[in-house]
Amino acid sequence: MNRLEFMRRLEELLSDLSQSEREEALQYYNDYFNDAGAENEQEVLASIGTPEQLARIIKEGLEDNGAAGEFTETGYHNETFTEEKRNEVVKKENGKRLSGGMIVLLIFLCIAALPMVAAMLSGLFGAGIGVLGGLLGLFIGTAAAGIGLFAAGIGLLIAGMVKMAVVPLAGICLVGAGILLLGLSMFFIWVTVWLWGTVFPWMIRTVVNLCRRLLHGRRREEG
Repeated sequence: MNRLEFMRRLEELLSDLSQSEREEALQYYNDYFNDAGAENEQEVLASIGTPEQLARIIKEGLEDNGAAGEFTETGYHNETFTEEKRNEVVKKENGKRLSGGMIVLLIFLCIAALPMVAAMLSGLFGAGIGVLGGLLGLFIGTAAAGIGLFAAGIGLLIAGMVKMAVVPLAGICLVGAGILLLGLSMFFIWVTVWLWGTVFPWMIRTVVNLCRRLLHGRRREEG
């Protein structure tokens, strides 16, 4: 659409206005195009919108006591009406702002909540240390039990074999007890290997992932 087509369409859309109002509007926008120059015609058309949009804005401005307003590149504006709208926006913005007392109350609540938050974090940290200590103790306990039972089983096997030469029945009992202890030692050694190879790596990965998420979250907040 060029200037001629725009002004022709705008004149058609303003045909229901009085002749003086229509001529004043058309004269204003013709002068506006002239001041901008032919080389800026498309920029002017893009800035003022379509003829339909501009005609609607002009009519709405004229309906609001048009005698007190003026034509502009964005339509017809009534100074009194515009000031009232501006005051309404300011009132709405002021209504959304927090009062000084509310800000002080929020600061006080944040300060009061700090000890509780610190206690919760300390509790979580202590619980984590406790779980780690418990698992470490379990690992050490199972390893020690496996080694001790293995040593005791070997000892009973040797003693049973020696005893079989003197008292066969007692020797057989000692050998059986040694085999039983060796079986138990294998179980505890398996538990130790499972803890070391499965549980501890999983815990380390979990802690590392948690730390990464916390660090990424802080970086995003700082960014």
